[in-house]
Amino acid sequence: MAIYEIDDEVLNSEAAAGYFERADKRALMGLRATCEILGLPLPDYALRRKPGRTPAGDVMRAYAVDHPVPRPLTLAPRKEDAIPERIAAVRAANAARLNRAATLSV
Repeated sequence: MAIYEIDDEVLNSEAAAGYFERADKRALMGLRATCEILGLPLPDYALRRKPGRTPAGDVMRAYAVDHPVPRPLTLAPRKEDAIPERIAAVRAANAARLNRAATLSV
């Protein structure tokens, strides 16, 4: 089996970095797989990002907690309870209307 020497200067060039940043992600996945199979160090542009939430998201959530924004659709404040006499009058009017409707339908 022949031993070949691999020159990785092309992979570490600016042109390669520009190409793989614009290329489809499958091309970058192929580059990663090839480098791992051949035991080559991965170029900086081919490294995966750290897993987990991004720090910018944490900063935005912390800012939102410290600076709450009032909800645009808030409920109106509760009205005071109706006067008992007014409630009784409405119930009586409803009962009279129901009685009239019941006598008309018979």
